[in-house]
Amino acid sequence: MQEIAALLLCKLGGKSGSAADIKAVIEAAGGEADDDQISKLVGDVEGKDVNELLAAGMDKLKDVPMGGGGGGGGG
Repeated sequence: MQEIAALLLCKLGGKSGSAADIKAVIEAAGGEADDDQISKLVGDVEGKDVNELLAAGMDKLKDVPMGGGGGGGGG
């Protein structure tokens, strides 16, 4: 998950979201970068628009049931 968050931060900051960019963000936050995970993520999103990926993900989330339990009665 930290790799995806770092990619999104790069994109918000106007960077390309390269493996080096992602690694720099993770390490700047005090995390430990996993080069294999970063390489896989960069390969998966290469040539794709991040906004379209987010929209597709949101479309999938609409089918996930998210009902909350009712509050307990007082007293």
